[in-house]
Amino acid sequence: MTQEQNKERVLSGMRPTGALHLGHYVGVIKNWIELQKSYECFLFLADWHALTSNFDEIDMIKKSRIEYIRGWLASGIDVDKAIIYCQSAIPEILMLSQVFLCLTPPGWADRSPSWKDFQSNSNANNKLDNLGFYTYPILQAADIAIVRGNWVPVGEDQVPHVEIAREVIRKFNRLYKTNLPEPAPKLTATSKLAGIDGALKMSSSIGNVISLFEDEKSLQKKINKIKTDDKRQGVESPGDPNNCTVFSYHKVFSKAELCNEVDGLCRGAKLSCGECKSKLGKSMKEELLPISEKSRQISDKDCLEVLHEGNLKAGKIIKNEWNNLKEKIGF
Repeated sequence: MTQEQNKERVLSGMRPTGALHLGHYVGVIKNWIELQKSYECFLFLADWHALTSNFDEIDMIKKSRIEYIRGWLASGIDVDKAIIYCQSAIPEILMLSQVFLCLTPPGWADRSPSWKDFQSNSNANNKLDNLGFYTYPILQAADIAIVRGNWVPVGEDQVPHVEIAREVIRKFNRLYKTNLPEPAPKLTATSKLAGIDGALKMSSSIGNVISLFEDEKSLQKKINKIKTDDKRQGVESPGDPNNCTVFSYHKVFSKAELCNEVDGLCRGAKLSCGECKSKLGKSMKEELLPISEKSRQISDKDCLEVLHEGNLKAGKIIKNEWNNLKEKIGF
């Protein structure tokens, strides 16, 4: 057994549902870049999951697939360390999901935080009222199990989804005498980035995003729109960085020394919001413009080739695992 085969496996995916933005980069991609150094990473385009909310926007999903691969590669995902593939290219995932669905009581799906949010939110997207969205934690369980995933990077609010997967896999193991790993959540340091309007997270559907591919001019323009402390009465009055979306970005993109400096100057009424955004711009441009520049050197053809190779690699592993499981099931 090779050293690579001895590594524990991480399984993570992203739903290709629009522009790739800084929320994706901060909450997911930066974490992947670190994880690929120590784990065998399976990173996939969760396009079956995207269908649950965008079943009438197929062209958008297809376009997003390419954009996401481009962004992953430009940010630093290494195809020699991580397997990149498309969920819908590998039918065995759905085959295992169907078995899992037959083992899962409806009450388990009821516990999904996403489903609970939809049920309790009167302004929720009505397109989510479908069985695909209701049962998507079960498909997630199949995504994880079929690659024998040990770890699933998630934000704290998504831990219940991993717990549902653990229960489904545990029941499957018990019933069919298999030994699939029970996955554990690996909490991300920064799971969400606020929207530029101050909303809890960026969302393409809302339009409060900063694209990962902004040029220098457009990036600063978006930074200038980020919500500030709405209680501050001009530059002469003290501000509260804890009530400022701009400062939440500083904590992600600026070094600790600059964060401390901005915090002190703002509270002491010695820094205008415009100056603060200018300092943030320098920090963000230093990190993000090289990614934007590299993305322009990656063609659609390059992305499709990476995806093709990844589909072959993942497909071989997943097909072999499904054949082993199918023999245990005896179906």
